[in-house]
Amino acid sequence: MNRKKSVIIAPLALAVGLSAVLSACGGDSKEGSASTAPGASAASSAAASASPAAAKLDPYEVSLIYYGKPQKDDALIQDELNKYLKEKINTTVALQPIAPADYKKKTELMMNTGEKMDLMFTASWLDFSANVTKGAFLELDSLVETHGQGIKKELHPLYLEAPRYKGKLYAIPTNKEITQGKAFTFRKDITDKYNIPIDKINKVEDLEPYFETVKKNEPDMINMYVAGGPTSFMMYEAKSNYRPIGPLPGKLPMFFIDYKTKDMVVKTILDQDIVDLNKGDAEMFRKYYEKGYINADAATTTTNVEDIRKQGKIWMQTTVWKPGADIELKLKDNYDWVSHVIEEPIVTTDLATGSMLSISRTSKNPERAMMVLNYLHSDPYVINLLVNGIEGKHYKKVSANRIEPIKDSGYGDTAFFWVLGNQFLNYLKPGQPDDLYESWKKFNNEATRFPLLGFTFDDTKVKNEIAQLTTIINEYKVISTGALPNPSKMIDERNAKLKTAGLEKVKAEMQAQIDAWWSENKK
Repeated sequence: MNRKKSVIIAPLALAVGLSAVLSACGGDSKEGSASTAPGASAASSAAASASPAAAKLDPYEVSLIYYGKPQKDDALIQDELNKYLKEKINTTVALQPIAPADYKKKTELMMNTGEKMDLMFTASWLDFSANVTKGAFLELDSLVETHGQGIKKELHPLYLEAPRYKGKLYAIPTNKEITQGKAFTFRKDITDKYNIPIDKINKVEDLEPYFETVKKNEPDMINMYVAGGPTSFMMYEAKSNYRPIGPLPGKLPMFFIDYKTKDMVVKTILDQDIVDLNKGDAEMFRKYYEKGYINADAATTTTNVEDIRKQGKIWMQTTVWKPGADIELKLKDNYDWVSHVIEEPIVTTDLATGSMLSISRTSKNPERAMMVLNYLHSDPYVINLLVNGIEGKHYKKVSANRIEPIKDSGYGDTAFFWVLGNQFLNYLKPGQPDDLYESWKKFNNEATRFPLLGFTFDDTKVKNEIAQLTTIINEYKVISTGALPNPSKMIDERNAKLKTAGLEKVKAEMQAQIDAWWSENKK
């Protein structure tokens, strides 16, 4: 499938909803709330049927550690949630949001010290597979069968293939996008003002003449904002069929396969054709930096691109895309955005495990934790309470499944929805089309399946090499910002160090594991 096209929808950005079959969801929910949520008639009853009557259960408090900025009314939301779940399954929940900047460090400390935890947000980009191999999370297959039938009913089957290690399930993904297309996303007022033909911009090089126009006429605007790492993820998407085998040490791809063949031969960052891609892009970004198209502090700044975008200083971004992505951006910063998709959506292990909840090995009651997780996936009242807050206080209901958030209400951070549960049960917000969830399902069901979907590399035999390689990658990632001279020379220097540090040994181990996995799971 080739999905190269321009998209002018009203915004939604970095998440994509999914679900092979979105069944109705409601009988067990609060009157007037869950029953009017999207698809609200059968999944709540699924939650109820999956759990014994509350009277037969001992009380238990489930800790929920999740990735999100603490909000003013968190305690109020927790109280409302606990009234509901105590009645249903004699359970209370302790909400423990941790700010994104602190999340990885704090949760790693909690895991290393053996702190009592129940449900924990995890992801491919938070070292999920490494934490599985360390024994941080419990196997979930039997718990899903006994207490997670609502999850199985709602979640796309591909999602339960991805978070496995040696065939066993260790996390439940958030029911959102199972994949993402890669896109260039533009501020519509700027593209209209300068007649920029976005449908003809298919790689970073195509942007150069428009960078010059915007730099000349909009001097306060940044053409390409870079914050201390790779300038763009478009290098492989636009110019080859290579795709990285994750997870990625240092957040930079080092191991690849050609996803359009059945020949599962591992290539590395040292292979000459990939070296040529690296050098070509690095030299281009250096030229853009010297011309002032890239921000001068690219090598050192830690300011998030969203903060710069909200200030009106960006007119173009490389993004991930799904139907409604442009609407979501508008909800965040009030600008109209338009996208041109340059890569078809591909379902990879990394993407399908990009937002999940696991049950900690230190949980004192994994069964109850799974019951709560089942409610997050199958009960519209529960998930909308956590995502949107309380009706009348944090949002106004304008129709059966549509709301208007109340500004500065104390709850309802728009970045929170992709972290927990079932996004298909979220109320629609202003600007989101009525058929949004149907378009998500179609988008996800048509996505190309990465041939190694479900493969997870076991680094047990090469941990020392991986540690050294990661250090080197992090040392040299500034190359791709354009901020340093002689980038091709620096790439040669980096690659020599990678070879000495054992990259070929890791490649050989990865190839052996892929060969064994492919033989057993040949798709």
